[in-house]
Amino acid sequence: MGKDNNPSAYKGDDLPVEKVSWDDCQDFIKKLNEKTKDKGLQFGLPSEAHWEYACRAGSATAYWWGNDPEDGKGKANVADASAKKEFPDWSGHFSFDDGFAYTSPVGSFTANGWNLKDMTGNVWEWCSDWYGYYPAGLATDPEGPEDGLDRVLRGGCWNYNTECCRSAYRFWNTPDVRLNDLGFRLELSDVK
Repeated sequence: MGKDNNPSAYKGDDLPVEKVSWDDCQDFIKKLNEKTKDKGLQFGLPSEAHWEYACRAGSATAYWWGNDPEDGKGKANVADASAKKEFPDWSGHFSFDDGFAYTSPVGSFTANGWNLKDMTGNVWEWCSDWYGYYPAGLATDPEGPEDGLDRVLRGGCWNYNTECCRSAYRFWNTPDVRLNDLGFRLELSDVK
């Protein structure tokens, strides 16, 4: 990586980590878990089902704040009027202005019903699952396929439109890709 060990496109102590691959996340988690195992703490990427459950925070609407994407003003850093000024050819953007054309400081927006911030927008978040189909029918805490080519990303980001920022929207990429809109969040895992 040369002199600069921070490959992020948008640098700042309060900005989200981005330009990290799923593989990079696994390396980070392994090192973190080595440091925290004596404290009884172990971390991992959330499963896709855990991620959506946390994002929805008990809601059953298109977005955790309701069904109208425009009610997301003050709740998410998404492709909006600020981004439209930078990228005039974009379509499907939110009409409000969140004040950020790119990533925003973590925690800048209102939390969802469970006090979780940035569940929608800012950066896509890697999940532990392979991308693919779920088994048919209702399931509790469903698991994705056992293997695959791509890993799941959830949450939308600063440069994605209203459709891609819905709580149920699923996205994917190869585990080795690094982009300026890909990041992660950890969940505390059960210690065995």
